[in-house]
Amino acid sequence: MIEAQTQIQQVPEAYDSLLFTEDFFALVNSRLDPLVVSGHVHHVVGGSAFAATQDYAMARNAKCTSSNLACDLSNYWTPHLYYKWRNGSYTAVTGDGMTNYWKYPLTNVDKADPFAALPDDFRMLAGDIKRDDFDPHKAVSFLCVDAQGIYHYSDDMPTDRECPTLRPQLHFPECWNGVDSYKEDNSHVAYPIDANPEGGVCPEGFKKIPHLLLESTYHITPENIGEGYEWYPGCFVLANGDNNGFSFHADWLNGFPSNFLTEAFHQCYDTASGLLIKDCPYITQFRGDTGRGCVTEGDVINELVGQHVAIPALPGNNPEYNSSKYSDNYPKGSIQGYTEQASIVKASDATGGFCIEGLCTDYIGSDLVAPQSGGAAVVPANNTSAGTTPSGAPAAGASASSAITDSVPPSNSASGTAPTNVLGPDATMSIFPISVDPVNPSGTIPPTAAAVQNSVTAPAASAPYDSQSRHWSRRNGRRRL
Repeated sequence: MIEAQTQIQQVPEAYDSLLFTEDFFALVNSRLDPLVVSGHVHHVVGGSAFAATQDYAMARNAKCTSSNLACDLSNYWTPHLYYKWRNGSYTAVTGDGMTNYWKYPLTNVDKADPFAALPDDFRMLAGDIKRDDFDPHKAVSFLCVDAQGIYHYSDDMPTDRECPTLRPQLHFPECWNGVDSYKEDNSHVAYPIDANPEGGVCPEGFKKIPHLLLESTYHITPENIGEGYEWYPGCFVLANGDNNGFSFHADWLNGFPSNFLTEAFHQCYDTASGLLIKDCPYITQFRGDTGRGCVTEGDVINELVGQHVAIPALPGNNPEYNSSKYSDNYPKGSIQGYTEQASIVKASDATGGFCIEGLCTDYIGSDLVAPQSGGAAVVPANNTSAGTTPSGAPAAGASASSAITDSVPPSNSASGTAPTNVLGPDATMSIFPISVDPVNPSGTIPPTAAAVQNSVTAPAASAPYDSQSRHWSRRNGRRRL
């Protein structure tokens, strides 16, 4: 494809930088990550080729995408959101997939060549899993839509109000060094240096690239969590254990046709008016109800991640912590004696553990990793005290489910404070978390894993894509914000 140069004369006041959006069904919720070693559950959307090891060629060979833009075989992923029951167990909140906003702000760009063409094998991260203070780039935020429909934006997960809709969202870096398709420290890309994540000033030597704003929406209802759900301050936690939200981040592995994003601007920018053509044929030719039935053909992990069930711990070595360096529960600790036992397997009907039409279920393969007989002591990084073996620990040979249930005592705090783990210092625990019965004032508990697998039904069909509103209807029939 020969790239046409688009000379920018001036930016009209009416200029709208948004060219197109994508809406995604969920593809898989798993601890897979082709870019970095992360160890926590990701909410993954996009091309069906998503796997533990992946490159551009593999992405382009995907059979389908969960996007409503058929040419985008990229993958995007963020830490999954969990609800913490009052007894300390966790359930993965059923999400609405994601929405991408592709923008082309024309401030602080080279008017002769405003957006650099990205290499095919381009990958990058947004946000920072190690961040422990307010975001200097103003790239990450959380939207809470309260019961009155009022929008509230915050730098961390809100704890002062109930949010029937909770939406973590972030801007990806829009500055690129013009050389590397990826660097492990993510230094090949950068945020603008003027705290303006969209249309700001790039560091010296960096070029502007198309701007990506990503939203990951969760509707907080008993349907999406479990019967007995009730809001209380601090009841939500990211899959990496962060109950504050500073560490929220996202990854993008490119799967667009070569130079699609830059060519989209050249094809859809009207030089006469200085405006973007919103229904540009270059993009609309790929529109359609394409993402609904896309099923992963890549990898899954042989573990439960808490989809429609309660689990006693977050998958992986992810004790709960507060990502603010001013918190008493900072920094993140580790689970004493933790040993990794799960493995990567090829996804199939026999394994489950993936999503279909927005409905995600846990792994059901025969090689599901069983829990070890012991539990795990959570040892914060700033606390060297060892746990002690409780007198009520189950005897050897006791059932695994009863062992884990007994290890998760109910909270004695009305605020839902996590219970103290007092299991033995030498104990180990698989990443496989057996379902437990969370405290439930209604007397109805979330289903066991077996019950979920035996009773799953297809979700109601959602309305087709509406080019005017640019959004899918929500997966179970309600409109997504």
